[in-house]
Amino acid sequence: MKLSIFLAGIRPHNWLALYNSIPNATTLSKEEYELVIVSPYDLPPELEGIDNVRIIKDKGCPTRCYQLGLLHSQGEYVVWAADDGVFSPTLAIDKAFEMRPNNHKGIVTFRYLEGSPEKRIYCQMQHPNWWNLGHHPLLANAPYAPNHYLLIMLGLMRRDYLMEIGGWDCIFEHVGLGCVDMSIRLQNDGAEVVLGEKLIETSLCKGSSGDHGPINAAHKGDKGVFNSTYHDAVSSGKSSIDFDNWKQAPAVWPRRFSLPRGVKTGPGYTE
Repeated sequence: MKLSIFLAGIRPHNWLALYNSIPNATTLSKEEYELVIVSPYDLPPELEGIDNVRIIKDKGCPTRCYQLGLLHSQGEYVVWAADDGVFSPTLAIDKAFEMRPNNHKGIVTFRYLEGSPEKRIYCQMQHPNWWNLGHHPLLANAPYAPNHYLLIMLGLMRRDYLMEIGGWDCIFEHVGLGCVDMSIRLQNDGAEVVLGEKLIETSLCKGSSGDHGPINAAHKGDKGVFNSTYHDAVSSGKSSIDFDNWKQAPAVWPRRFSLPRGVKTGPGYTE
C-alpha cells in the first residue's frame, strides 16, 4: 500500500464527508490508500465494511492517538490530518508526491486554513511566512527552536522515517505543540522540508466549550512543557525519541473522559 492517512477522531458525524473528500487531494485508487481513525467512538454505519477504512479504539490524548495511528498504518508513506474539516480540492497529496525531496528524509508540510474568510487567522495563514517558527512569538522566543525551521502541522513523509524519529512526544497532550516539537526534531535530524499546497480546511473552535474544551485546556498546559523544553540547552539538537513513549500516556485521557460512568461524551461512544 502506498499511503496511509491517519487521524485522531472525536467527530464521527464528519467522518463520512472527510472520507468522501479524499479524492479532492489525491487520484490514488482506493486500493492504494487507507484511512485510519483512532477514536473511542464507533464508525458511522456508512463507513462500516469499507475495505480501506479502519478504526483503532483508544481513549488517550490526541498525541497518543496520532502515535497509534502511525503504529497501525500500513502505507509506505503517511499523511496525518484532522477530523474537523474536509480535504480541499487542490490535489495536495498528488502534488506533494511530485515535489517531495527524493531522499529518505524528504517531507512536504501542508498548508491548511482555519475558521472562515472573515477571520484574521484565515488571512494570516495564507502567507508563506506564517509557516516558519519565527513568525510565532511563543516559538520565536524559545532559544533552542530555530526560527527558520518550517512548521509541519500536517505532512507527507515516509512512514519508516517518522517511526525512526519517534513520532509524537506524548508529554504534549495536544498535537498543536506536539507537532511543533516534532517539526523541530525532524529538522534537527536533517530532514529536508518543503512547503506544499493547502490540504484541508478546518473549523476553528476557540474557548472552553463543547468538544474543544479539553483541547483548549491541554494546549495551555503544553505551552509550559514547550517553554521548559526549548529554553533548556539540553534540547539543543534534540531529534530522536523513543517511539513507545505513548505507553507512558494515560490510556484514558482524563480531560475528556472524566464524566461518571455511563454518561456519554460524544456520539457513538460505548463503554
